[in-house]
This record gives sequence, structure tokens and C-alpha cells, in this order.
Amino acid sequence: MRIVIDDRCSDVVVRDVWEAIPEAVRDELIARRVASNDPGAFGRQDPVDGRWEPLRPVILGTRAYRRLESIVARLLWLGVESCRRRASTLGELHQALRFPYELPLMDPDGPLVASELTRCARPDLLVEGGQPRVVEFNIGTRLGGGTLAPRMAQGYCRLSPEAGLYPPPSAVIARTEAMVRALGGEVGGDNPRRLAIPAYRTVDDTGMRRWHKKVKKLVLADVERVGFEVVRPDLDELRLDATGRLLAADEPIDLVLIPWGSAEVSHLVDGRGGLAALRSADRAGTVVLFPRTESVLISSKAVLAWLHEDCDAGLLPPADHALVRNHIPRTTVLGLDGAAPDEPGSGGATGQRDRMVLKPAVGRSGDGVLFGSHTSESGQWSPAVDAAREAPVVLQERVEPDRITMPFLDRCSGQQLSARVPFLLSPFLIDGAAADVSVRHMTPDATDHDVVISVSRGARWNTVVLVDDRPVHPWGERRG
Repeated sequence: MRIVIDDRCSDVVVRDVWEAIPEAVRDELIARRVASNDPGAFGRQDPVDGRWEPLRPVILGTRAYRRLESIVARLLWLGVESCRRRASTLGELHQALRFPYELPLMDPDGPLVASELTRCARPDLLVEGGQPRVVEFNIGTRLGGGTLAPRMAQGYCRLSPEAGLYPPPSAVIARTEAMVRALGGEVGGDNPRRLAIPAYRTVDDTGMRRWHKKVKKLVLADVERVGFEVVRPDLDELRLDATGRLLAADEPIDLVLIPWGSAEVSHLVDGRGGLAALRSADRAGTVVLFPRTESVLISSKAVLAWLHEDCDAGLLPPADHALVRNHIPRTTVLGLDGAAPDEPGSGGATGQRDRMVLKPAVGRSGDGVLFGSHTSESGQWSPAVDAAREAPVVLQERVEPDRITMPFLDRCSGQQLSARVPFLLSPFLIDGAAADVSVRHMTPDATDHDVVISVSRGARWNTVVLVDDRPVHPWGERRG
């Protein structure tokens, strides 16, 4: 698989086009959103601050949306190529990244296959001066099953059909269709296939046990729509027959939709060998695992640093070199060899530190992220750099994110106000094609300086809807 950037979109900036919609249409959409109490489309979120519901989506033109797709798809492919320069097997890559989690379903001798390792992705992008900047490759087993972004997008489009807005393609549907392709063709009818979605138990470091068996109705309905026969066994119930086929309730399984995240693997309770059965059937080629659990390796931010190293070494052709430099902030990885960091810019000059962000190479929710502009050399910064000998970290060029004007409602007081807030886009890519776009943005209470745009830090979930950006807008305004 070779994904080529679409040069026709190279001059398209990524901007929220809310202000281009006529004021009367904007006002009507907000009024309907305030009056709406549809928990299916706009269910209450539970942010840290407990206030401020956004009253409109982020709106992108179709060309900007397709530009996001082509940029991210190509960068993901280049990321796997960068990994191939440093490892020939998945086990070697796991070791080279000093990846913090064991991946028991991974074949350490397996090759690096781009189409498998980038099957389901949801990168995080900040927009700076209209240019998307990828700050993280999110890849993992749970992606594509989220239903909040598509429900919100469809809800907004229903609120104001006269605005000409429409939702992006559904990531849920795209993932289902990718499962069908993974089995090599049609499902259902004369070609019945059985899909297992295992329930599982975890135990955390405190000994607390949790039972994970819920499957979102939209996800379940869509796999049944295409003709899968769905079974929902306990992980402990999985076993092999005499020929090496995976069985659940004595029925052979064709595909397993992996429901747990990479960090949960070390906490799985597997008293009867369900994981071993999955691994054996996978190695024997009698079942398809979707997606591959080892795809999470590409999520390490060290891969972003490797791409810049490859640019420095002149290993990329000019178009790809420009793509990396323009759309991935300069990133350096520290601690991959387990030694004390000794890299230019790892501390020292305040001017350098102020322009950098320190992040764990593998992490989530903004945990462990430090802005150099917020720290002193002798305070948090140097100890965090030195800690790279325990777990790799990256130093990433700070991005100055564009802001959008977002109207908010405080449901408790009824107060409405607008604020200019930083935002982050997370487009879903399934087999290289764009689908829904999840959005996180801050609230009116956010500080004006650098901030991690994370729900755990008070950000709100939102969504993207699309509008045709042809010479004539659907609402009749002709562009110059």
C-alpha cells in the first residue's frame, strides 16, 4: 500500500468556516441547540469544571477535510516506513521503542505491515495559521467504535437542515466495512461469518476488579447489518478445536473484534487461557484479529522523532520531507537506549525550553506533559528530562494553536457567552480513509497561556460537520 499526498489540496488551509454562514442561519441553529434536550444527540458530558456546553459544531469545508485525510494517511504510512528502517520484526520494534506494555497477542517474529499497523487511527492535530500539525499518532484497538462524534454531527445537521451541513462518513460504518475486507470479501447470505466480541475482566494495581461486557448498540447493529453473526463470549470461554480453529460456545469464530486497550492487557484476568487460544488461532491463520493489537506501537511519539531524524539524514524524497517538516512539529526522543539523556536542547537555555513541550513517549490524557514556558530549569524540567532513563520522553516544538469563537451555555444558570478557545482535531482514519472527526476544545474558564487540551483538564468534546466549499455555498453566498 502506497498512499500519495493529493497535491490539489496543498494550498487549502484548515479553518472553521462558521463565520461564513449567514448570521440568521447561525442564530437559528444556536437557538434550536439551546432548546434541544435530545440526550441521544447532545447527551450531557461530565467535564472537570461541570459547566459550559458548546452550542455549535466546528464546521470544515470539504476540501479542508480531504486535505486532513491525505496528510494524515501519508504521514501514517511514512511512520511505518521509518519504523522499518530501525526494526525488521514487531518484536524488534517493541524493543527499540522501549514500549511499556507487553502485547501477548503480538507475534514478535511478525513483519511490519503498514496496512495492518495503520488500520484504525485517530491522530491528534493542532491547527497553526491554518496548517494542521500532527502532535500524536493515536492508533489502537478501540478506535472506530466511538459514537459521540457521529451522534453529535448528525444531531446538528438535523437541527438546521437549511444550513446545508452534513456529517462526515461514519467511522463505525467504515470500521465494519474494513472488517469485511479483512475477511476477503462478502459476509452474510451464502457466506456466513461469525464475529466474536469478547467480554473480559481486569484487575487494577489496588486489586479492584472490573467486568467489561458492554457493547455500544450502534456498533452491534452495524456489524449485524452487513451480515455478521455476532457472539459475545467471555474471554475465559475461548478455546481451540482439534484443527486449531477458535471456538466460542462450541461454534467456530472467523473474526475477533478486540475490545480492550493496550494498557489494559497487563491487567486482564485470564484464568482459563483465552488469550493463549486467541494467540494460537492467530498464528495458525484460522482467525482474524481486528484490529491488530501491535498497531499501538505506532502510537509512540518516538515515531514522530524518527521521521524528523530521517529528514535530517536525507532519507525522504522532497515531497515527503516537506510533508514531515510542515505538518509534524520538530520532535526529539530521549531515553530509547535507557541511558541518561544527553541531547542538544534537552535542558539548558531558557529560550530553547520556552519553545518546547516535554511528553512521555507513550501516554494519554496529558499525563506527564510539561510546557517549558511554565517550568524552571531546576524545578520540574530537568528531573523530567532525567527520568527518560526510566521511560522515554520526547521534546516537541510548541505549537501556537489557532482559536475558534465558540458559543457556550451554562445549563445551571442559563448564562450564554462566546469565547475564543484553542481546539484540537482528531480525524478517524480507517484503512487510510477519513471518517468522523472528534474535537476537543477548552471552555471560557480556560487560561490564556499554554494548556493541554484534554477532557481530564476541563476540555469539552465536540464534533465536525462539513459544508461544500464550491464556488456557490448551499446557502447562496457566492465566493469571490
